Amino acid sequence: MAGACLAELCLILCCFIGGNLAIPSFTSEPGNVTAEVGGTALLEWQMDDDGASQIFEIWRKLPSAGLIQRAGGGAASPFPGYEGKFEIEGIATLKILNVNKEDAGQYEFQPSYDDGTVLDSIATLVVTYQPTITGVTASSDAVNEGDDLTLTCSADGIPAPTFTWSKSDGSSLDAAVADAAAGTLTFSNISRVATGTYTCSADNGVGVAQTQDIAVAVSYPTTAAPTTPTPNVTMKMTDAPTPAPSAAPEPTGDMKTDGKDDGKGRGAKPQKGGLGTGAIVGIVIGLLALFITIAVGAYCASKRFGPQQEKKPDVVTFTKAEENEAEPLKNKDPENPPEKTEDKDTSIIKNGEMEDVPLKNAEEA
Repeated sequence: MAGACLAELCLILCCFIGGNLAIPSFTSEPGNVTAEVGGTALLEWQMDDDGASQIFEIWRKLPSAGLIQRAGGGAASPFPGYEGKFEIEGIATLKILNVNKEDAGQYEFQPSYDDGTVLDSIATLVVTYQPTITGVTASSDAVNEGDDLTLTCSADGIPAPTFTWSKSDGSSLDAAVADAAAGTLTFSNISRVATGTYTCSADNGVGVAQTQDIAVAVSYPTTAAPTTPTPNVTMKMTDAPTPAPSAAPEPTGDMKTDGKDDGKGRGAKPQKGGLGTGAIVGIVIGLLALFITIAVGAYCASKRFGPQQEKKPDVVTFTKAEENEAEPLKNKDPENPPEKTEDKDTSIIKNGEMEDVPLKNAEEA
C-alpha cells in the first residue's frame, strides 16, 4: 500500500517538473514554396513559445545574406538594399515581393528567446518561369543521304520543359525518334525526303510555349540520263560522198535593216514567214507600170496601123480656055495652033484619063 502511494507521488512530481522544463518550438514550417516570376512568395512559420519571450528574429537567404530583422516583437527593418523587397506579416511570415529568378533558393528563419533558446528553420523557394529556347543545333552541317543526324533543342525554364518536334509541311516524323525530355530528334540512315524545316516547341506549363526552327538539307547524288552510243561507221575515201556546195540563200523581197552590221550581210536581215510589205508593194507597182505600158502601146498602134478613110482620087479641073492655053505647051508646033473652045465645057483628069465634062458637072465632080 505504501509502495503504491509512493509511485503515484513520483508520477505527479515528474509531471510538475516536466511542465516547467518545456521550451519554445516550431509548430509549422514552410518547407518548399513555389512562386512564378513577377508574383509574390509567402514563407510562413508558426511557433509555440511556451511562455518564453522572443528577444530577436532574423531572416536570411543562404548562404549568409541577412534580409530583414525584428527585435522584441517590434517593427521589422530590412537590411540596406532590400527595402520594398521583403516584409514580415503575422507571427513570422516572410513576404517576398516581385519574385524573380534570382530569388530562388533557401531561406533561414532564426528566432531567439529570453531563456536562451534559439530556433532555426530552413525553407526553399522554387521560382517558376516559362521556357526560353537557347538554341537548336544539328549534329552535322553537311548531311548526305544515308547519314545519321540528330537535332537538339535546348531551353531554360522552371520546371524543366518538355520538347515536341514537327515539320513545316505537316508530314509525319515516323522515320525519326524524338526524346521529349532531352529535346532531341534522331534520324538513322536519313533519306532525301527528310529535307525541310523542323520546328522545336518547348513547354513547361508556365506562360506560353516557345518555338524555334531549323532547316535540314539532305544531299544526294544525281543520276545522269543514259546516252545512246554512237555507232562505229567506217567509210572508204573513194566512197565518201562529195558534199554539194552550199548556195547562199537568195534574199527575199523584204529586207529589214537595223543599222547594225553583224558580219553576215551588212546589216540586212531577211524576214521569215513569206513576203514582206516591201515586196508586195514592189510587185503591185511593177504590175501597174506594165499595164500602163501595154495600154500606151495599144493606143499608139491603133493610131498608126488602124483603119483609114478611103482616099478619093485627085481631080484636076481645067476649063476649056486653060486647056487651050496649055495645048501649045504640049504641041509646040507653031504651024498648027490649038483651037479655041468655049468656056462652057471643061476637062477633068479622072483615074489618069482626061475627060470632057460640062462645067457644072465638073464642079460637082
